[in-house]
Amino acid sequence: MAEQNLWGVNGIWPFGTVEYEQSQNNIEGFQICYPLTSLSTVNNPTTDERVTRDTLDMIWNITVNTLKRFSTSKDRKVPAPTFSTYATAKGENYWTYAVKPIYNLSKTTNRNGTKFGDDTKQMQAYIKLATNGKGKNIKCHTKIHGPGDKKMSPFRCISVHGSCHPVKHWDGVYWGSHGRNSYGASVVRLKVSEMNFSPCMNPFRTSGVEFDPTEEKLLFPPLYG
Repeated sequence: MAEQNLWGVNGIWPFGTVEYEQSQNNIEGFQICYPLTSLSTVNNPTTDERVTRDTLDMIWNITVNTLKRFSTSKDRKVPAPTFSTYATAKGENYWTYAVKPIYNLSKTTNRNGTKFGDDTKQMQAYIKLATNGKGKNIKCHTKIHGPGDKKMSPFRCISVHGSCHPVKHWDGVYWGSHGRNSYGASVVRLKVSEMNFSPCMNPFRTSGVEFDPTEEKLLFPPLYG
């Protein structure tokens, strides 16, 4: 994926967890908010940015085509909630109803507090790091290479502005319901397998998140090991 500036790694906590209660004790995962372009190239993407978007579009289109094939065969292979969204999407020829988009417009809040997609800003994708476990038992399988190729903990990258060059790994589709959303399928198994990250500020701070540096080595087992 193209190298972009972003606000490091975002922690994932249980829904409704207020900021002062977010810590290593209750964290559930990590993700990056990846902009598909820079602000200056929104209307004229670089070659690398076009390739990144084309690749993500290809993954999404493969998912849509697989949904169609698995939903129309005599021995239907998708669960009932997925088939229901397929039927609706097919009738309206609106496939983003059935398959969750990988990226969306950045949001802007107007004076009334309403958020809307702002086409003057970058498209952005939320892509999770590869992890397992939760809280103190969480293990990060995504390798983060800092300055000098030094291995970094994801906790050290939370909300740290810097340059990020991620490598993605995709190994399948999630079929099924998505809570209150209409989607019957998504590429949630698209993960960041490794990334180079060059902070623009001091990475050796805890970003307000409780972190025990003596446990940093426990966060990096072998990728998919």
